Amino acid sequence: MNLRRIPAYILAGGRSSRFGSDKARALFQGQPLIARQAALLSSRARHVIVVARRAGQYQDLGLTTIADLQPDQGPIGGLRTALAHHRESNEDGWLMLSCCDLVILQSAWLLTLVAAVDEHPDADAIVFRDQRWQPFPGLYHTRSLEREQTWRHVSFQRALDSSFAHPLNLPHDWPILLQANTPQDLHRIEADAAR
Repeated sequence: MNLRRIPAYILAGGRSSRFGSDKARALFQGQPLIARQAALLSSRARHVIVVARRAGQYQDLGLTTIADLQPDQGPIGGLRTALAHHRESNEDGWLMLSCCDLVILQSAWLLTLVAAVDEHPDADAIVFRDQRWQPFPGLYHTRSLEREQTWRHVSFQRALDSSFAHPLNLPHDWPILLQANTPQDLHRIEADAAR
């Protein structure tokens, strides 16, 4: 499987209640988090689409943005929206899923995920895991839309537990703090990156 053949979707449909403002627009090293991540993904994936509360929400940043099919369903709702959009584009198959507050994203992680597709072509998802699933970044297949048991759950962890998800060991350079749920998280990650 070639990474350039896979579209990437970035989830940005949350309310950012813990952050206090739209965290997708929070600056990290002078650039909005979502724009920074979209730039990294677009250089590797076929194209990048954002799933947000409303269509066009990040158009001012040059990002194609679609609306969540069912707002306020959390990341699992965003995944379902991404998979449905991918299928409606007449493209069954794999997509890369990330989220707007994922501050650290290494190219090697993406390549590791894609390399696992050839070994596990029938999986619904290929995701890193330690004591729990680490769903971002991850690969997800449109066939999972047919698995009713997956979509009964609001929790991403439980949805992955009930799907045909293949776990991969965490990369050796996986940081302790990967996502910025609060401004303090973002400052801590930025301070660590400056060292």
